[in-house]
Amino acid sequence: MTTSNNSQTHEVRFGKQRISFDLEFRDRKRLAISVDPDQTVKVVAPTGRPVEEVLERVQKRAAWIVKQRAYFDQFQPLTPPRRYVAGETHLYLGRQYRLKLIEDEISAVKLVGRFFQVHLPARADSEHVRRLLDGWYLDHARDIFDRRLDACLESARSLGLSAPSIIVRKMAKRWGSCTKAGRILLNIELVKTPLYCIEYVIMHELCHLKVHNHSPQFYRLLARCMPDWEQRKRRLESFVL
Repeated sequence: MTTSNNSQTHEVRFGKQRISFDLEFRDRKRLAISVDPDQTVKVVAPTGRPVEEVLERVQKRAAWIVKQRAYFDQFQPLTPPRRYVAGETHLYLGRQYRLKLIEDEISAVKLVGRFFQVHLPARADSEHVRRLLDGWYLDHARDIFDRRLDACLESARSLGLSAPSIIVRKMAKRWGSCTKAGRILLNIELVKTPLYCIEYVIMHELCHLKVHNHSPQFYRLLARCMPDWEQRKRRLESFVL
């Protein structure tokens, strides 16, 4: 076992496999086990819960954990690091577009046909291309997320929610989350996935503003607001960060 601040690393065995997981204790009622697309296993347990009891629970869920990891394994290897050079493909709303670098006095990014046309000075390097493209993604993500939020609120009026503010940022392993203050955080990378995946993440977080955990009550609420959420989730999981 290793520890770091409030996080601990433990391990259980399932047949010949070793399942290493990060354990964190929080002020909550239920123990939660999750498997990220990169196959990292995380466990969040109620403060004061004996470690032995946590290990026993993880051991009982070992078969499910292995199944989840195998599911994500079909999407490996992960997308290689972007080099931001001509001809390289980049995603937007679930479709691939190629970079086309155009020498110009004014720096700009335009989506034309199946190309990202990046206008920039002759001496600009790949870092300049990256900054321009990141800025383009951020501008479009804000607009798209706001419009999809309005659509989700309209289709889930029974939630009785007023429009929460959306914060767009880069997130290492999450598509979205919500704060205790009622704000929704969305990963800028989400704009690279189809609209119905974006709507799923937003609806997921809207439901969390009503139910703050992943209890059966939460999933009943999500199913009521978005009956096909499981299909959308499966599609989203094919986009590995």
